[in-house]
Parts: sequence; structure tokens; C-alpha cells
Amino acid sequence: MNASFYLFNVDHGQCAAIHLPNGRWCIFDAGCTTGFSPISWLATAVSRPKISTPLADALAIPATFSIYKATVSHLHCDHLDDYANLFKYSPQFLRTLDPDESYLIDCESTCAGGSWAKVCGFLRHRQQNFGPATLSADYGGVSISELSLPVGVARRVGGDANARVNNASVVTRIDVYGNSILICGDVEKEAWEAIINDTGDYGRVWRPFLANADILVAPHHGHSSGYSVDLLNLVRPSVVLISVMSRDEHVDSRYSGAPVAGIRIGDTDYRYISTRKQGHIRVQIAPPTNALMIGPKGKRIWFFGNEALGIG
Repeated sequence: MNASFYLFNVDHGQCAAIHLPNGRWCIFDAGCTTGFSPISWLATAVSRPKISTPLADALAIPATFSIYKATVSHLHCDHLDDYANLFKYSPQFLRTLDPDESYLIDCESTCAGGSWAKVCGFLRHRQQNFGPATLSADYGGVSISELSLPVGVARRVGGDANARVNNASVVTRIDVYGNSILICGDVEKEAWEAIINDTGDYGRVWRPFLANADILVAPHHGHSSGYSVDLLNLVRPSVVLISVMSRDEHVDSRYSGAPVAGIRIGDTDYRYISTRKQGHIRVQIAPPTNALMIGPKGKRIWFFGNEALGIG
């Protein structure tokens, strides 16, 4: 069965999802807009009967949508704005960072308007409803692994309050049918360089985790603050995906050059693909044609805009 990875168009926020080969859904961050909730859309789309006729509608038992695993990379509202819907669909597994008092002070100081109240709401729900995981997750043959800097280490990397919050982001690596996807949260340049150049345990663990990913979801919405030559040289992605709003002109142009290799979709060459220009993004990944061969990559098929809002 195919797997499908989605990067939704939620303006300045971020929300991604993967539909696993075993039919389960994983969500990575819970950004939304006033007019579009990816989580609500998924719940409706998954539950909708595939064939709509009066008889089919009368006999069909709608599928029940639930989130198998959720990750909230860090505590800024553009990554957790839709937390109420996230928890409505009862994730069995939840990964986020462990804040301390200093982290929360930095977070509150960088939250505009009513966004701090949402952060507090997310933390209260998490504390009341999630304890230590007692089961091992079954991702249907897909590998999902995650790393983050402890908040104290992220602080020592330096930077202003905003950077100190961002640099503790959970980073996710998904390996599916020979294709690797790296979701970078909002980790900024200084943290990438400290991690990658570390000569101790952090570097030893992080470097192989980051190396050689096919698809890079750009850190910090593609802004220059998250662009790291060290990261790009280690990951060496085929293509970069960027979640960024249509009016944001701060996407770093260096993502359009080497070491990003580039891909061809139809008649168009891409080194980076942004939600700003393409809208929703979905990449469907098929099993390799010969599963017994070592190292084959499953074929990728790309969909943009409203066409991407299919259940692959």
C-alpha cells in the first residue's frame, strides 16, 4: 500500500501529516488558518464514503478518524493553533518538548495577542491526558524517529528569546520505502551548526539522523534565520519543502541552489516547493517494484493545491 505525506497550506503556520501504509494517520504540528483546519478536513475526508449513491450512503458505515501519533515541535502558536482539534481525535502517542520555567518565560514573551493562552491550553491538556507511553508504536513498516535539544542546551546555544524557544524544536525523520523526509521545526542556524559540529554525544547521535534525506521540510518557514550551510551539506536533499504564507518574502533564495539536487515534476524543475506558490503539497510514495532489492526507492508522485487534498 502507498504512503502519502502532506504539507498543508496554513499561511505562516505549519502542519504536516503522513498516511501510513497500514491506514493510520500521524500529524506533525497543528497549524491552521481561520478558514482551514487540516485536522478537521482530514476527519471529514476520511469519514466520507468513497462511492456516493443513495444506497451506498444508506448502507455505508463511516470510517472513524483518529490520530495515531502527533508531534508538536515547539510551543509557538503557529505550530499548535489547532490543538483542540488535535486532541479531539485522541492521538495514542504524543511527542513534544519538555519545557522548564525559563523556557516558558521566553515563550510567553514571544507570543503575540492571545497566542499565549493557546499555549497554556495545550500544556494543560497534555498534562491531564498524556502519561509515559507504555506501548510501542506500529507505523506499518515506516520508520519515524525524533530528536530535540533539551531546553537548557538550546538556551546555551544562544540567541534571543525567540531563538531559544525555536532551537528546542523536535526534529522528525520519516523513512518510507527508501525515501527519507526530514521535518525541522523552527530550529535556527546557530543550533544546527552547534549540533553538527559537536565532537561529543550530540554530534555523534544527530549527524547520522540528519544525513542524506531526500525531502527536507525547511526549518523556520524557509527564513534565513534557519538556513544552515552545514545542515544542507549534511542532508543533501533532492528537494526542499517550505511552509510559508503568500505575503512572506523572506524565503532564503539559497534553497534554490546546490547542494539541493533538484527534481523534475512534469515539465518543471524544482529545488524548493513552497505552499506560498503551490498551496497544499502531497507526495505519494509507492513501494519499490522489487522489494527484495537492497536500497531501491519507491516512486514519488506529486500533487499541488486542491489536487493535493486527496487521500493517498
